[in-house]
Amino acid sequence: MSEMMQPVDVVIAWVDGNDPKLKQKRMQYQGKTQASDAVSDTRFASNHEIYYNVASILKYVPFCRHIYIVTDGQQPQWIDEFVQDGICEAGKIRIVDHREIFAGYEQYLPTFNTRSIETMLWNIRGVSDYFFYLNDDFFFNAPAQLEDIIVDQKMVIYGHWQSSFVLKAKLWYRQILNQYFNKPIQPKHMIAQMLGADMLGFKKFFEIHHYPHVVDRKILQDYLLAHPKFLEKQIQYKFRSVEQINPISLMNHLKIQKDEALLKPDLEIAYLKHESSLSSFLQSLGNEQIKYGCMQSLDQLSDLAAAEIYVALNQKLAGYIPNVLLAETAKG
Repeated sequence: MSEMMQPVDVVIAWVDGNDPKLKQKRMQYQGKTQASDAVSDTRFASNHEIYYNVASILKYVPFCRHIYIVTDGQQPQWIDEFVQDGICEAGKIRIVDHREIFAGYEQYLPTFNTRSIETMLWNIRGVSDYFFYLNDDFFFNAPAQLEDIIVDQKMVIYGHWQSSFVLKAKLWYRQILNQYFNKPIQPKHMIAQMLGADMLGFKKFFEIHHYPHVVDRKILQDYLLAHPKFLEKQIQYKFRSVEQINPISLMNHLKIQKDEALLKPDLEIAYLKHESSLSSFLQSLGNEQIKYGCMQSLDQLSDLAAAEIYVALNQKLAGYIPNVLLAETAKG
């Protein structure tokens, strides 16, 4: 793909919710939010997903220059083992602290809010103009191509169009319940996408789902810096709020508005949502027509189910998994 000669990075947002220091810090602020499901423990849990995420990048994204792991004063326990075991070269993986991406906006730290963090990813020092962004429970299930990022000078976005009308009506109804009955408004994924599109004048929005997304750093940075009051309002929330937009979706709609997006249908993914999806998830791991995967709430599975997943992933990503992780997952 001759039009993209620049490097491509991968950015991962990660948190170790089992860290007692982070738990204590989070507890200091939890009572000040109404968004109950935005503070549940499983949202912050970490069960080795980050290592499989990184291993999948090293195996399936050969054109990746750097892997940036965005954290809050933390570091995955065995992340250095990728270099020590000779799986990747030194400097390939860099830990990026929240203080770096919030440089100039430190007054909004600490934050436990994915949407606030995603809003500031453009501020990572040296990150490529286009990069893949992943949550820590995502992974690549098959070889990535540069055509997954840009085709004919247009950024690739997978999803589908959705009407804003019904969601806006639901939001209005929930706002009434909140105003008169003090019922919390849950910060739903679709509403956050709709609000960003609505802000740009769209009557519908291009809905995206749970897999890696391409980010145009510059278009997001330019928009946010041109709207400083909006930027500060967006990142002020310690936990997810219904007042926030989804910044990745906002960036997508900016690209659509400028006719710089190639829209493609939703992708099938290897999706582990709960134990009942275990069989289909394991089957999907062997299907290279399925580009991406997502493992949600791994901490809530039975020990037997988790062991099956670790065995399957260790086999799939053999040669890219640190020895210490192989030993740890074999214990179960």
